Amino acid sequence: NYGAFPAIAPATWIEIYGYNLATTRSQTWVGTDFNGNQAPSALGGTTVTVAGKPAFVDFVSAGQVNVQVPSGIAAGPQPVLVTTAGGTSLAYTVTVKTTEPGLLAPPAFILKGTQNVVALFANTLTYVLPVNLAGVVTARARAGDTITLYGIGFGTVTPDTPAGQIVQQTNALQSALQVFFAGIPASVSYAGFAPGYVGLYQFNVLVPTVAASDTVPLTFTLAGTAGPQNLVIAVQN
Repeated sequence: NYGAFPAIAPATWIEIYGYNLATTRSQTWVGTDFNGNQAPSALGGTTVTVAGKPAFVDFVSAGQVNVQVPSGIAAGPQPVLVTTAGGTSLAYTVTVKTTEPGLLAPPAFILKGTQNVVALFANTLTYVLPVNLAGVVTARARAGDTITLYGIGFGTVTPDTPAGQIVQQTNALQSALQVFFAGIPASVSYAGFAPGYVGLYQFNVLVPTVAASDTVPLTFTLAGTAGPQNLVIAVQN
């Protein structure tokens, strides 16, 4: 849902697919699995390590495990292992980068073959989309609207919140983020971890004046490097 990249980054989220990855049918973490603000490193008897460090397990099933990668792992090839009561998997080698940023853009937001980014009008549950979806309130954005985007893999923030912790305060992304609508830069009023969540970035963006279209290209750069996703957003005048 965030780009499906083959490489990972510290404190990002990953999906692991395979067989016999859990001894429970399926389980997603709930509040009682947390120790205060600390996320669990085991769920339903399944644990995961990345680069030898425990990851934080959000979901387990026989065929899939979702985890937050631990902080502080080195860039380069690193082993991923899954352990259950039945034993430990062979190591799977994955490439770790310092950052591997991606914005939330799930398959449900593909319209007419084009991937729309997930964007919410600020402080609402109204999504920026050109059409109505079942059970979802939608509208096109206008210049001057503040919208919220979400991402993973964007790197460290200040003050730091390590992987596996519920974010307790506002913070600031350390790397420079720029968002563009059809190549026109937008003002970003907040870029950092979303308070109340684990490892989820929030970006509050002011929509610039652009030509109206249901497929305005939305791009970003992080520390001057362009993000690889091909995303659009609906803007009206």
